[in-house]
Amino acid sequence: QALEYLKEKRMKNVEFIDNRNDPNETGIIGQKYSYITTGSGSLPVKLSTTNPNFGALMVELLRQAGIQPGDQVVVGMTGSFPAMDIEMLLALEEMKARVILIPSVTSSSWGANHPDYTILDMIRILKSAGKLHTDYTYASIGGNKDIGMSMSEKGVDLVLEAIRRNGLKVLNEGSLEGNIRKRLQIIDEQTGGENPALYINIGGGIASTGSKADKNALRPGYHKKIKIGSLPDKQGMIYEMAKRGVPVIHLANISELMKKYELPLNPVPLPEPGNGKLFYAYRYNVYKVGFAAFVLLLVLGIFVFLDHQNRRPEESIVSEEISV
Repeated sequence: QALEYLKEKRMKNVEFIDNRNDPNETGIIGQKYSYITTGSGSLPVKLSTTNPNFGALMVELLRQAGIQPGDQVVVGMTGSFPAMDIEMLLALEEMKARVILIPSVTSSSWGANHPDYTILDMIRILKSAGKLHTDYTYASIGGNKDIGMSMSEKGVDLVLEAIRRNGLKVLNEGSLEGNIRKRLQIIDEQTGGENPALYINIGGGIASTGSKADKNALRPGYHKKIKIGSLPDKQGMIYEMAKRGVPVIHLANISELMKKYELPLNPVPLPEPGNGKLFYAYRYNVYKVGFAAFVLLLVLGIFVFLDHQNRRPEESIVSEEISV
């Protein structure tokens, strides 16, 4: 419903939707390049995440993490996967978790990389319609060092404008290390110094993943415990949460998750909600199986006993013939 609402709003505010690169006309697919684009991205994968059944994947991962109502969950995300960002926030709301959201604005290609239609704008539109209720205070620029290094001056200005028009504060301590420390400070203030129940990373934001090497070293999905030694560069929010023993859901390298959960690549048209492997599983009733096994063994035992009884006279005759 949220994605449909964004589509309706988008179609009212733009002259057309790019139905060549967005064949399902979702309106949530961005451009290949823009002033706030910070890297390349896979168009087929971005299109795949607009499948509403990706929401079921978010629920499944949160179920694996054992999230309960009232649990505090930190979400670090970029604009690279806007559909998945929204799906995760909605899943957390449905599960009544308390969300600590700290996004960065920039995006890889085909994400929320239109300067006037960033992930912050999408969240604001959904909140104004009562379809999303997550409150948050800060957003960082993103990109290189999380402070927009290597971006043009105009690109940085457009990001800062997006943060301000959405009523947020700019998280910029002047360095990657400073931005990570600020995130930890925000989390500790909101949790009262306690560890959150879960940290979720969506995309490849450097402040969240620490580095490309650390991002790729960690398989996508739920991690109850991350070994510090498995992260080669040992920086970023995932590393900091791992040091505290906080479980992590890592949503990067999405094609691997799609294969695991049999989510289709770039489906046209989009599948109906509720269809797919995520919505069913074959489970055996242990009591029924145990009873059936008992009956089977009992029947086999009876057959063996009767067979043994039927063989006795023959054995007697044979033994008499031999004695003669």
